[in-house]
Amino acid sequence: MMQQIVEQAKTLIAGKMNIVETVEEWDLLLEEIRGIDEWVQLSRYYTPAVKPDIVRSEPDEDVTVDQPIVPPVQISSVLKPRYAYTFVRELKGGSVREWPNSHISESEIRQWNLEHGMEIRVQIMHQDTRRTTLEVLAVVATDRMKPLAERIVFEKCIVKNHGIIESTIEGPLTDETGKPFYYATPVDDMRFFHLKEGQLVDLVMWKGHPETLTIAWKYPFQYEEPAVQLLDVSNDASKPVTSAVQTTEGATVKKRPERYLKQMKRKAKIKQERKIRRIREKKSESLTPLVTTSVPGQPIDFVDKEPLDFASFEGMRLVIVGNEKQAPVYRTFFEKTGIELIHLSGDAQSAKKIASLAKETDAIVVVTSRVSHAASAHVIAQAKKHDIPFAMERLDGRRSLYTACQRQLEKARLNQLKTGKS
Repeated sequence: MMQQIVEQAKTLIAGKMNIVETVEEWDLLLEEIRGIDEWVQLSRYYTPAVKPDIVRSEPDEDVTVDQPIVPPVQISSVLKPRYAYTFVRELKGGSVREWPNSHISESEIRQWNLEHGMEIRVQIMHQDTRRTTLEVLAVVATDRMKPLAERIVFEKCIVKNHGIIESTIEGPLTDETGKPFYYATPVDDMRFFHLKEGQLVDLVMWKGHPETLTIAWKYPFQYEEPAVQLLDVSNDASKPVTSAVQTTEGATVKKRPERYLKQMKRKAKIKQERKIRRIREKKSESLTPLVTTSVPGQPIDFVDKEPLDFASFEGMRLVIVGNEKQAPVYRTFFEKTGIELIHLSGDAQSAKKIASLAKETDAIVVVTSRVSHAASAHVIAQAKKHDIPFAMERLDGRRSLYTACQRQLEKARLNQLKTGKS
């Protein structure tokens, strides 16, 4: 079967050699020969090998023959090295005209900005039985460079959901006649390029052959800052608002289509500079706190701003229940007045201590917003049992609490004067 394929390939090549007259026809012949060679190689790969039936007979006697070991023959390449090769642009990637089965990747072409007909220097990057991958070393000459008009490129096409491509960043995809069209990316290309919605690719095709349309390059995903449209603040409402924005340098930035801007969702995070911590310095002059209080409903002009006097209550015992977080502040304040302060927490377990302290206590103040219901009920019961002045004070500030303490201590001192107890 392979013999028939080879004979058919030879017939095709011989028939095409007779019609070659110009250099352009010679280039087309080389491309057709490469296609025929690829067809022969695929046929050779998929054709099952025919193994001849060999009938082996066992020898009567064991015959051993010493054969010398022959080293494998190294096949030298027939291609003579050249200083420079002519670059040929293909649909995807490229090759050199003087090197059969050669290949130059698309990334190398874009890195060196190669065009059809350039003279370049190359070296072998990878070589196997199918083709030889080359690496570009330098561009030698650009005299014979010419644009390949047969190769049509659609740059920066936007990939939509499910691999549908119907527009570029400049506008919709249009063919040679100006008619819009769309391209559905095959599943194999979606997996090979790892395409996602919003990415940009380049589509290529041969002129007049829309069936050759394919993806040649994928751009890295980058976020572009959208152009901001400034509002016209002038009084003339008839003037239309332009879609361009004048920057500080005077250049005009065109506004991108909204469809493209919505797909650019990612935004680069700018690393914030670490702020230097400012050390707070102590004030040279100490400020005396102004402690004031007022009766609920009383205007602010009638607020009592006179300092409280606890000198007449020296040696008396005061119990404050609740708001244990301010206990050190209360002790510091009443320590200067000579009043013995006992502070109890607002839970029921701590409030039970009032039973042992009630006989020697002169006044009790309960902070209602910082005490439990069980604790307040127990404290009120002990205060009524031993006839101790008490007050249920809502925590509106230190001045209001100190005022309530002063009033209850005053009641206790009057009770002592009536009963004659000291």
